[in-house]
Amino acid sequence: MMKYANFFILSLLLILGVFFKNQIQLSTNLLSLFASKESVAKLDIANNLGYSKEMLIAVKGFDKSAKKKIRRLTQELQNLKHIKFVQSSIVPSTELQEYYKKYYPLLADFDSILLSKDTVHKRLQTLYDAQFTNVFYTSINKNDPLSLFQLESINSSNITHRGSMITLEKYGYLIRVMTNISPSDMNDAKVFYDEIQTVLKPYHNVVAFAPFFYTVENSAKIKSDVQWIVLLSTIVLLFIYYHLLKNIKLLSQTLIALFSSMLFASLICTTLVDNFNVLSLAFGMSLTAVSIDYLLHYHFHNFYKTTQKIDKNVLYGFLTTITAFGIFSFIPIPLIAQISLFAVLSLSFAYALFTFIFPKLELKKYETVVDNDAKQTKKALSAKFVVLLSLVLFTYSAYNFKLDSNIRNLDYQNLKLRNAEQLFKENSSAKLSPVIVQAKSQEELISRLHQLKIKLPDTISYASFVLDKKSCQKKAKKLENYDFSRLNSLVNSESLKIGFKKDYFSDAYLFAKKLPICNIPDLDMFQSFSLTSFHDNKFYYTMALVSDVKSALQFNFVSDIDVKTMFQKSAKEMYKNLEIFGTIVLLMIFILLYFSVKQKFLYALNFILFPLSFTVAILLSIGSINIMHLFSLIILVAIGIDYGIYMSNSKRPANTMLAIKYSLLSTFAAFGVLVFSSIVALNSIGLVISLGCGAIFILIKVMK
Repeated sequence: MMKYANFFILSLLLILGVFFKNQIQLSTNLLSLFASKESVAKLDIANNLGYSKEMLIAVKGFDKSAKKKIRRLTQELQNLKHIKFVQSSIVPSTELQEYYKKYYPLLADFDSILLSKDTVHKRLQTLYDAQFTNVFYTSINKNDPLSLFQLESINSSNITHRGSMITLEKYGYLIRVMTNISPSDMNDAKVFYDEIQTVLKPYHNVVAFAPFFYTVENSAKIKSDVQWIVLLSTIVLLFIYYHLLKNIKLLSQTLIALFSSMLFASLICTTLVDNFNVLSLAFGMSLTAVSIDYLLHYHFHNFYKTTQKIDKNVLYGFLTTITAFGIFSFIPIPLIAQISLFAVLSLSFAYALFTFIFPKLELKKYETVVDNDAKQTKKALSAKFVVLLSLVLFTYSAYNFKLDSNIRNLDYQNLKLRNAEQLFKENSSAKLSPVIVQAKSQEELISRLHQLKIKLPDTISYASFVLDKKSCQKKAKKLENYDFSRLNSLVNSESLKIGFKKDYFSDAYLFAKKLPICNIPDLDMFQSFSLTSFHDNKFYYTMALVSDVKSALQFNFVSDIDVKTMFQKSAKEMYKNLEIFGTIVLLMIFILLYFSVKQKFLYALNFILFPLSFTVAILLSIGSINIMHLFSLIILVAIGIDYGIYMSNSKRPANTMLAIKYSLLSTFAAFGVLVFSSIVALNSIGLVISLGCGAIFILIKVMK
C-alpha cells in the first residue's frame, strides 16, 4: 500500500486545490512587492484621492481637425462607465459658477475703508471717462463699480490653455479624465483599458496615458512571461531528469514528489498570504527544484536500500537551507519574504517525501560503480589557494561596486508606455507637486489647508475656494458691519450727476448684504482642479498642490506621495533590512557549517566564498548590482553550503560529486531559464544562480 503513497498525497492535494480554488488569489503588481507598509498605506490613501486614477489624452496640433477630435472624444468618453468626469476646457461647471456667485463676497478680498462722497465721485468719473477715451471697450461691473472686491483668478498653474481649451503646452490639445479605476483593480482596469483602446482606435495622432495602463499591460506581459518560463523549465527539467535517472519509475515518482511539494506550498501561500505575487510563485516553483539534490544524494549512495532512517549529511544540508529561508521569511520585503516562505514549505515537504516516503516505494538499486581514486587525481588547487583567489575577487568587486537603488528597474520595462508617460512630462509646464494633508475633522482639514496656503501662497487646495469657519465668520461680521446701503445710495446719486443713466447702479453692493451661512460646501465640485477628499475611521484626507514639497513637509499633517521619493526611501530601508537579515543568515550558516564539518571547515567554506566572489565579480564587470542580485546571492550561499557539507563528510566522494554535478545541472535548468525573462527581477535571480552553479561546478573539478 505504501508504494502508492506518493499518488495518494498528490490526489489529496489536488482535491484540496479544487475545494479551495475560490480562495486562491494572486497579485501581479510587482512594485508593491518592494514598497514598505508605510508607502503602501500612503499609496492607498493617494489612490482613494484619485492620485493615480487620472487619465490624460493628448491630440497633436491646434488646427480645426484637432479641435473636432477633442470635442468628439470628450462626448464619447462621457458615456463610459468608469469615468467620473471629463475636462477639456477651463470653463467652470454650472455648479462651480453658482458657488462663486453665492460665496463671492466672502471669498473676495474686501477693501473696508469708508469712502467719502468725493472719493466715490472721482472713481465713478474715471470709470465714465474711460468709456470714451480708451481704445478698447472697458466693461463696467454694475454690482461693484468701485472695485472694492477683488477675487484672484484660481486657475492652477498646472494647466495651460488656448482660449478656453486645455493644452499640453506646444504639443496639442489635452483632455483630463478622472476615472474610478485604481492600479490595483485588475479586472476593472482591464475592461476599461479595452474600452479606451476601442474609443481611440479610429483617431490618429492621439496619445493616452494613465498609471493603470502599466497594471494592465505589465500584468499581461508578466503572466505570459511566467507561463513561458514555467513551460520551458518543465520541458528542460523533464529531459534532464530522464537523462540523469534513466529509470521511468523513479522519474515519475520524483516528478510527482516535486509537483506535490509545489502544490502544497502554493495552496498555503495563495490562500493564507495576502497579495501573494505571481512572481513569488514562479520563482518559488523554480526553487523547489533545488530539493532534487536530496533525492540524487540518496539515490547515488543507495540510501533507499539501507536500514538508515536519516542521512546526516542531507539533514544538515536541509537544515541550513531551511534556516536561511526561515529567517528571510520574516524580512519586511514582501517579495523576499514570500519566496522564502514558499521555499520553506516546498523544500520541507520535498525533504519529507524523499526521506520518509521514497524508501517505501520499492525503487531499484543504483548499480553503477565509481572508481573514487580515479576521480580524485585531476584536482590541483588547494582549499587555501581557493580562499586566496576568492579574496582577490572580493577585492576587485569592492573597488568596482555599483548599486542600483531604483526599484522600478526591477519591473518589466514597458518602453511604449514609458515613452507615452515621458511625452506628457516633457510637454507639461506643471510647477506644483501633490502632497497629502490629513486632519481629524473636515473643518480642521480646511483650517490646516489655510495654514499651508499662508506658508506657500501659490498652493492649490480647497483653501483656494473654501474659507475655514473661523475666517468665514470673521469676514461675514466685517461685511455686516459695513454700511452698504449708504454706499448704494451714494453711488446712485453721484453716478446720475456724472451722466450715467438713472438706476444704472441700482443693484450696486446689494450682493454683499445677502451672505451665505458659513458651512463647508459639497467639495466634489472642485474635482476639475484635481482636488478630492475621503475619510476613514480616523482621519479626513485631501491633496494639495504645492510648489515646495520640502517646505510643506515641515507641517506634521503633510506627507509626501512622490512615488520616486517613496521607492528611494524604500530601497534604503530594504538594503538595510537585507544587510541585517543577511548577516544573521550568514552567521547561522557559518555556525551550522562548523558543527557539520569541523576539521574541513575551510574546505566547505569555499563552496560559499568562491561562488559568491566569482558571481559578484562577473555582475560588476557587466553592470551594477540590484536588490534581487543580493537576495539571490544569499540563496546561492544556501545552495553552496549543502554541497560543502556533502563533499566534506562524504565517504564516497566520487558518488557525491556525481550527485552534485547532476543536482547543479538540475538547478541550472530550473533557474537558467529565468535569464530569458524580460522582467528584470526574474532575470537577475536567474543570472546569479546560473553563474553560481557554474562556479560550484568549477570548484568540484579543481579543488582538492
